Amino acid sequence: MDKVKFTDISKKCGVSPTTISRYFNHPELLSQNTRNAIERAIQELNYTQNNLARMLSTGQSNLVGVIFPHLHLSFYTEILNQLVKHGQQKGWHFIVYTSPKTRDEELHLINDLLAYQIKGLILLSHVLSPEDIESLPVPVISIERIGGRFKQINNDNFTGGKLAGNLLIRNNCDVFLHINNDYQEDWPSFKRILGFELAVKGLPYEMYIENDFTDPYSPAASLSMEQLLNKITKKYGRKKIGVFCSNDDIARLFERYCIRSSIKIPQNIELIGYDNSTVSEYAVYPITSIAQNIPMMAQIAIESLENYIPCESIVPATLIERDSTSRPDCEETSRP
Repeated sequence: MDKVKFTDISKKCGVSPTTISRYFNHPELLSQNTRNAIERAIQELNYTQNNLARMLSTGQSNLVGVIFPHLHLSFYTEILNQLVKHGQQKGWHFIVYTSPKTRDEELHLINDLLAYQIKGLILLSHVLSPEDIESLPVPVISIERIGGRFKQINNDNFTGGKLAGNLLIRNNCDVFLHINNDYQEDWPSFKRILGFELAVKGLPYEMYIENDFTDPYSPAASLSMEQLLNKITKKYGRKKIGVFCSNDDIARLFERYCIRSSIKIPQNIELIGYDNSTVSEYAVYPITSIAQNIPMMAQIAIESLENYIPCESIVPATLIERDSTSRPDCEETSRP
């Protein structure tokens, strides 16, 4: 069969070749009826877009690079799902990597991505310095990292930590604990700790850092959580304990061992996670969590690739109350 051209598609569905070009480059500018008509024509004509020819002629592709630190946490998989959802509306596709351990390895990985003429890079890893990122020849959108003249999308982590602490105080906890896998003071997520510590200032408080929780689905994480829970319950006896975890996956693991140890939630221990991922909603006892508004983060990231301005966008944190904390009623509520 002869090669199908844009003009063939335009004749088939009764629109101009310019409209066909817009369908492939900026489909969001077309009505749903027009997109549907073009898609039917493409299927009937058995048209396949030559992406390589498009790259050579325009110097750009419909590809976006994404680099995650890892994919163990629900936050990262939720972000990826939302990026794909919003990117599909523009006809974009994603090349996804997990970050290597060193700066040189990550720069080498980014050079591989640049060979595909990517439209831009969405970066969630913390390996590169701000200066490294600023020197890259494509728009860079970072999520949950700070510093540098590039586009940054961060949650209001400080307010999120305060919301967690204030709720546990309201619910008459005697002791306040924060559980984390790791932190650096220049990470945006460090502000969760600061907000929480400000809320519980002057009250009994401890922070536990366990690197095994980086992959909360590993056997090492399970063993460490079992040991940590035994330590906490022996130390605080009959006191009511308020626990704030750095993410929902750690909170889910903590809840699992509470159930195994017949510890009542929220009567004996109140539990709060972070991210409001599906893990929190579908836990045995749905877990109260601080929502990052992941869909909004992804939407801002995608829109910023087309309208690139180096600046920081702060996404509000919201408290979502569920069964792992005491509530005056049974309805799920949200509080800004």
